[in-house]
Amino acid sequence: MSFHAYRPLDADMPHLRESCDWGTDPDSGSRIIRMTTSVGMSHNIYCEQPYGSPDGRRLIFFRALDMHTRSRQLLIADLEARDTTLIEPDVPSEEVAHVSWGEWAYYPMHDGSLRRISLMTLVKEEILPAGAITGGIGAISSDDRYLLMTEAKGDHFICSTIDLQTGERQVLVDCPENRNPHGQLSLCKPPRLLYQLIAGDSDLQGVPVLVRELAANEPLRLPFGKPWTAESTGHMTWLADTGMVACTVTWDGEKRRHDSRHPEGNLMYAAPGDEAPSVFPAPDSWFYHISVSRCGKYFVSDDFADFQATGAIDGKPGPIRIVIGNFASGKSRALVHDCQNYGIAGCSRFEPDPYFTADNKYVIYNASPFGTIQLFAAEVPEDFRRSLD
Repeated sequence: MSFHAYRPLDADMPHLRESCDWGTDPDSGSRIIRMTTSVGMSHNIYCEQPYGSPDGRRLIFFRALDMHTRSRQLLIADLEARDTTLIEPDVPSEEVAHVSWGEWAYYPMHDGSLRRISLMTLVKEEILPAGAITGGIGAISSDDRYLLMTEAKGDHFICSTIDLQTGERQVLVDCPENRNPHGQLSLCKPPRLLYQLIAGDSDLQGVPVLVRELAANEPLRLPFGKPWTAESTGHMTWLADTGMVACTVTWDGEKRRHDSRHPEGNLMYAAPGDEAPSVFPAPDSWFYHISVSRCGKYFVSDDFADFQATGAIDGKPGPIRIVIGNFASGKSRALVHDCQNYGIAGCSRFEPDPYFTADNKYVIYNASPFGTIQLFAAEVPEDFRRSLD
């Protein structure tokens, strides 16, 4: 008998209103909403592939009692109704495969089956039977066909796709010491895979960022890291459906400056085949986690200029700003002057990880003003957006 009692796909999903107004940012005028108030840790999953609905209304997130428990809840927050809906009371991991601002979010169950839920209608479906999912998931193609799965086999890390129509599996990446590939599938067609290599002692030193077609071919390296720039922070994203990639690179925390090859900033963007990246001008910001708007015009990032990690679980005190920038104008500005995230703890649930809703009306992020991570939304005022043009 299974320890985990699965709820039927058509079971009622309880709703709870737990949001509250948090205040207004004194500099930007942004209205801040605390979306969750549970004693458990609530977090937005991540920011590279925004986990919001196509209409900008709903977003999916996880909740856990603490770091020790294997039990995770999967929930949806509604920015219009200001409530949360419990989708699954017990899932095995904090992984969702979701097309940025797409309708369907895919998630595994403890028995290795795969379910999905519509962020528009809240209808649930089973997609793959028990035993089908043997590793972690994190991306799906824009036609909801190819699911990206990652798994460790011995000392190798493997990225592969599962064709949800035929069941066929294809290995795309098989290499040692690649523990965190950040695999992402492009919004454009045919889908392409964006990933990084934790290269260790191999011929590719550092953290190379690569793009490849799903059809068998050699990957193309993007011009991030040596010899072009400082090393990638490991945080990158597709720049909407343009085929370009935005990536943040490291900075010199002790000397408090950017690399001499790009003193004007540490946010790069480039397309496969480019000989060098473009640099977004922001010399006083240290961008870390990066996300791009659905329209491709804006980016949002947490700015670590005044918060320096000193280890896996701590950092020097200082506000973490949430900054929005306009790629075309080169202007950037803090939407939230201090997002009140006060600890890193070595994993993304203790990092802001901001992203836009599909309509650019809100930025979703994590914060821990009282020590337990919660989900927040910052409204983007119209005059704020116009100030970046």
